[in-house]
Amino acid sequence: MARLGDLEERVLSYLRDHPGSGPREIADALGEPLQRVRAALQRLRDAGLAARGEEGRYYAVAPAVRGLPRRELRRPGGHFSPGDLEAVVAKLAELEERVGILEAAVERLLRRCGARGDESSAL
Repeated sequence: MARLGDLEERVLSYLRDHPGSGPREIADALGEPLQRVRAALQRLRDAGLAARGEEGRYYAVAPAVRGLPRRELRRPGGHFSPGDLEAVVAKLAELEERVGILEAAVERLLRRCGARGDESSAL
């Protein structure tokens, strides 16, 4: 993802503090022209950091989890459909399994390092 510009950062910050804001409200609050704010909102949507809800209201959202579809908000507070939630749960289960594998690998490495450390101290 490309680095956000100053205006995008300010718009995103405003959305985090004022969810459900419209473009005109944001432009007025930030003292920016409406067209610049609309363009910034579009860039934030393209980056998956903002979503447009009902009646043209915007919301800051966390970046989409890799492998999950980005969806527009259909109503305030309606971040996930049941299908999205199932996909998140499946992704979390996959990540938990990977963490378990990594923890086991670290344990094996620590045992091997500990065994070598004991051998070198015997010399």
